[in-house]
Amino acid sequence: MPTQVRIFTLPRSLGETLAAPVPQETLRTIPEYPEIPKPTVSPGLKARRYQHIMSAPQEKPKGGVTFAHQDKLPKLPIPELSTTLKRYLAALKPLQSTREQSDTKHAVDEFLRNEGPDLNEKLKKYAEARTSYIEQFCRLHHSSSRWAHPTDRGIEREAASKA
Repeated sequence: MPTQVRIFTLPRSLGETLAAPVPQETLRTIPEYPEIPKPTVSPGLKARRYQHIMSAPQEKPKGGVTFAHQDKLPKLPIPELSTTLKRYLAALKPLQSTREQSDTKHAVDEFLRNEGPDLNEKLKKYAEARTSYIEQFCRLHHSSSRWAHPTDRGIEREAASKA
């Protein structure tokens, strides 16, 4: 099989290319399509089709689409205080020395004997009137964070506008 040789021409500048006449065989035309008539709908049928839309104004769901059914969801359960404190100690165990762990255990026991149960009851009463007992605390945390993430800016603006 003989070897084929391709010959390339040097590229021209953009100005030269645009100034050169375009050969007729490279011109492209837009094909002409026949006019297609649009279908017609009788006024009675058109009125029936849109009657349900026009009959009653649609209420926007509370909280937009994302939170439209928030009130229908089950409330977050509040875990027992003793369970939460056990989880807290377990989470800290690999991060602490033996002495720090002992000090933390002592502080947790003291909290459980003194103000812990009272605060837990206050939290339960607070949660009765809300769909989420933790939502407000999360918003406060995000709005007061010194190094807030850019996606949290909406939460910050909302908190600032309410203040």
